[in-house]
Amino acid sequence: MAKPSIVIVPGAWHRPEHYKYIIQGLQKLEYEATGVTLPTVDSNPPLTSWDKDAEAVRTEILRHLDAGKDVIVIAHSYGGLVMSEGVRGLGKKAREEQGQKTGVLRLIYMCAVASQEGKTFVEITQAETEEEIQFELKRQKAMTIQPDGSMVPNDRELVCKTLFNLCDPKDVKWAFDLMGSHPAGPLTVPNTYTAYREIPSTYIVTENDKALPPSTQERMIAQGGEGAFEVIRCQEGHSPWLSNPGFIVDCIRRAAGEEV
Repeated sequence: MAKPSIVIVPGAWHRPEHYKYIIQGLQKLEYEATGVTLPTVDSNPPLTSWDKDAEAVRTEILRHLDAGKDVIVIAHSYGGLVMSEGVRGLGKKAREEQGQKTGVLRLIYMCAVASQEGKTFVEITQAETEEEIQFELKRQKAMTIQPDGSMVPNDRELVCKTLFNLCDPKDVKWAFDLMGSHPAGPLTVPNTYTAYREIPSTYIVTENDKALPPSTQERMIAQGGEGAFEVIRCQEGHSPWLSNPGFIVDCIRRAAGEEV
């Protein structure tokens, strides 16, 4: 059986290069793996919606589908929002009904926002518990919102403790230096589609996450309803693609039908 292509959707502030360990690991196993460059990152003036990001995700997926390859899409953090929007109508079942031979086999939410129709990023990730509120205050302190509405990492130590805990210090420095700015506007624009209702989905919960609390992740899973997600739990922080890329590669391989 031909291996599907793997499309990686970065989180806010992140670039495809951040996910090089996953991409390289998959390529060594003869998977075609690519990352999506999100137009919101370093946008000037800052983009006010996520629509360009969703369009970029869709374009990359279609490139593989049109080349005769099925696709698995894996998204990190904010990337879950634009993955959901970008895959509308591209699921394997929907495409087969249209007479197409290829489609998206599965979505993987890697400590990602499981977006729901009619809700914004801010609403979906709204802090409810005291612990979640403290997480949110630290996130806000780590970033500076510029007059034009772009969010820029400003406190290196706090950003690294929040986003890159449990990662190798050398990787942390590299990952921080690679980060760009990200506009705040897209976080307040409602989603229009709930992708996991129509495409088989996996959620990877990161139990030591300091950016998107595990309780928030579990709440998103519960809101999806029984059976909406295959759930995998691990002891990583918010960047498992950096702290334990081999684990993420194995999750993708299993999603592709391999016995790992």
